[in-house]
Amino acid sequence: MQSIREFLARVLATLVRLTLWLFTAVLALLLLAVAMVLLFFGVLWALVRGKRPVQPVFVGRFRQYASQKVWPGGPGGPGARRDSAEVVDIEVREVREGREVREPDDVQDLADSPDRLNSPKRPG
Repeated sequence: MQSIREFLARVLATLVRLTLWLFTAVLALLLLAVAMVLLFFGVLWALVRGKRPVQPVFVGRFRQYASQKVWPGGPGGPGARRDSAEVVDIEVREVREGREVREPDDVQDLADSPDRLNSPKRPG
């Protein structure tokens, strides 16, 4: 009797598992069909208006970077250093010693202040 129950439990578990896999496959195919229909109507709408369908911006940028072999943030990309041994001259300015910078008495009071970041006033 015990083996019959185990057998029926395995058969039932297998049927449930197959049903869930079938449901998942049908849902995936349904979503794919909806995407294809929306794509078709988008292209049709663009043709009715007389304009070519536009590609997303990231596709155009990828093609541009791939053709130039330049990636943003990578070596040779925009903002990358050209020569790390290059020396840059800067303008020298004199710092006055007459102004004294005062440290706040209680740092916690400044941290609790809600307008401490928005206020143009500086302590001192």
